Amino acid sequence: MKLTSFITESRHSFYWPRLLALGLLAGVLLLPLLAFDWVNSPGSLVLCPLRAVTGIPCPSCGLTRALAHLEHGHWAEAVRFHPFAPLVFLLVLALALMLAFELVTGKTVIGNPLRDRRDVWLVFAGLVVFQVARTVIFFLDGGWTVFWHENLFARIMALLKTVFN
Repeated sequence: MKLTSFITESRHSFYWPRLLALGLLAGVLLLPLLAFDWVNSPGSLVLCPLRAVTGIPCPSCGLTRALAHLEHGHWAEAVRFHPFAPLVFLLVLALALMLAFELVTGKTVIGNPLRDRRDVWLVFAGLVVFQVARTVIFFLDGGWTVFWHENLFARIMALLKTVFN
């Protein structure tokens, strides 16, 4: 029995996936709003695994901070943290509204976005291009010092130096 079989085999299988997706989308919008002070404090934790290990930002790095600023009306600051923050915010809000509409009416509005593999490959290619451009800009803007001092291996080496010196 699969872990998600209760969703797909339920007689209410129309509602459960939509309720789950709506809850996740609400979390995407509420977390930055409620944790604004925490995510924007200077000593806040780096939650991105790629950035914690390599020191290089991933395609979604800065998105939580950007959404937090966007939801507080700081548009310029939001775009500075992540250029696609307004688009992501509008997309998440639109999806949440469509899912709520589906739950109220009981009719499907949104199809399965993963059915068309061409769209999935286009999104993937766009993310790869964005990541390459972001990495190049990161290193051109002085990212080498961040890379050499903030990746996991540099932190381990610094820890070993303090322990053995």
